[in-house]
Amino acid sequence: MKKSVIWNISSQDKFPLEMWKHPKLTIELKHLSLSESTNLVVSDQEINIFYLRVSSKEWKDIKEKFLKNFELHPFISIIIISTPDEPDAISKELLSKSKFLVLENPIHLRELRIILDRIIQVEFYKNAAMEIGNGCLANVGFFEGVFSLAHKEYESKEHEAEALRSILDYEEKVKINQDEINIAMEKVNELKNLELIELHDRIRAGELLDQMRENELKSVIEEKKATERALEYSRIEEINQDKIIQAQDRLFSYTEKEILELLEENKKLKKQLGLS
Repeated sequence: MKKSVIWNISSQDKFPLEMWKHPKLTIELKHLSLSESTNLVVSDQEINIFYLRVSSKEWKDIKEKFLKNFELHPFISIIIISTPDEPDAISKELLSKSKFLVLENPIHLRELRIILDRIIQVEFYKNAAMEIGNGCLANVGFFEGVFSLAHKEYESKEHEAEALRSILDYEEKVKINQDEINIAMEKVNELKNLELIELHDRIRAGELLDQMRENELKSVIEEKKATERALEYSRIEEINQDKIIQAQDRLFSYTEKEILELLEENKKLKKQLGLS
């Protein structure tokens, strides 16, 4: 398996990420309308990932047929649903379905890329493990041929029994090895599901942190505006105070002049009256 296909299923939305290169396989993006998606046939030779961008109404329209066709589909690794409205309601509906992951708005592109990378990596190694296991089972036929030759070559029953025991021991080891591979694959799936849940929780926490930062930024902006208004009012008050002081100075200057003139006039009157 050397190819992974990401199916972008939507009425009109584009896939939010640019395609990237993987060191071991090809990643291909295919676009599909919602009406076409319910009848889609996927290949068992590819890692298939669904990215479903739908509104809550669109999801209600296709949900029944979509779940029937793909909920337990063996060749689909994960179905990621992104919705602009009511993500919590859809998430609760699909909570018990491990193949589904519901993302909230706004979509965090870095987290979406991490999810896709992890899914592709896990599926790649899972398929590699299956190929190794199938290769081991194929070798059983080879050793059956060896046994046939051994039977012809050794006429002695003792040698024949020894060859049979060796082959049976090998077959038992192959079966044990296959069981261990199956157990390892189950653990990989469990780890994948746990990792997706943990990553989804981290996405939620990141969204809450972004909201807190946005609220904090709004608070800082409002506080800055209030400070600027206070400084503006202070400046206006300072200008008005300067005007008052200037008016008082002019008033005092005028009063002082008027007093001097009155004193001078008083002196003239005293002279005219012969009082001085």
